[in-house]
Amino acid sequence: MREATAYELTGWDELVLRNPDGGQILQTRAWGEFKRRHGWLPAYLVGDLAGGRVAMLALRRRVLGVGELWYVPKGPGVANVEQLGGLVEQLRSQPRVFAVKVEPEIEDSADAAAALTRIGLTKSRRDVQITRATIIVDIAAGDDELLASFKPKTRYNIRLAARRGVLVEPVPASDANVDAMYALMAATRDRAGFTLRPKSYFRGYWQLQEAAGQGQLFFARLDGQLLAGLFATFLGSKAWYKDGGSTKAHADVMAPHLLQWEAMRWLRARGVTGYDLVAVPPRAKLREDHPLFGLYRFKSGFSDHITEFVGTWDLVSDARRFALWERAIERVAQQWTLRAHHDLLY
Repeated sequence: MREATAYELTGWDELVLRNPDGGQILQTRAWGEFKRRHGWLPAYLVGDLAGGRVAMLALRRRVLGVGELWYVPKGPGVANVEQLGGLVEQLRSQPRVFAVKVEPEIEDSADAAAALTRIGLTKSRRDVQITRATIIVDIAAGDDELLASFKPKTRYNIRLAARRGVLVEPVPASDANVDAMYALMAATRDRAGFTLRPKSYFRGYWQLQEAAGQGQLFFARLDGQLLAGLFATFLGSKAWYKDGGSTKAHADVMAPHLLQWEAMRWLRARGVTGYDLVAVPPRAKLREDHPLFGLYRFKSGFSDHITEFVGTWDLVSDARRFALWERAIERVAQQWTLRAHHDLLY
């Protein structure tokens, strides 16, 4: 495994798109440079695979007195455990690194977990991303076929919002629009009780990804009043519903349903065929007391097929130093980041 050349860096996202997994937005240059602002040093690496290579963004954090921790967000971009196994020794041999956290988008199963263990990985105590279970909507079909694939209530709500006069449009991630979108997300947080990163965090990556041609903000309004918004990211044929929020005002007009529908149509017109709705409960925990069940109720109207990935796994090079990180330092770092910056560590 080696660092990308200057030439490869100029076309980094094209390399990511050619990875066996078809590309992941959290492996792009924009995401690496964004996380540089938040205490992580991006490393753009090229690893060897049988018959090819993989472009991999690793986020590095130096831990005083311990060494370097690496985190590979939603990567490496492999298609199966065998390909990941070909990278394990290349990752393990990196100097000064006591552990690497990986989370490839390999579908979860007992066989996959056993295979990951055999190649030397251990399941992390907690997943970094909340996207281990998700719903991916196939949006390749035309309007009529795609709409017919939704649940009847979702189709009704989309048509109701349109009849009531809700208008959806893509808007730039200007400072004013960021402020408005964050207010929608804060209102949703107050109702649902989840943790929300600072506004500056969202402004940073929304504007960076918009500038890279990989992100779009959408607003839904009724008679000029902003009711709902979402930010979608996209790369190649894939897109992700990254952030959303809405007010309680005019809830009866079902603006979020029309918002998602119009975002799907906009993304499809740009070559996207798979729209990842990002976070729902895993199938084994699909019950009303799960904190993500409300999201599932909404998202399952577009598709009720849940895809579960293997989540975060650890490749440990130095067990003693990793134990020190995991049992003491990580918790302190998380608490300090939350208290000092109202933010999350990863």
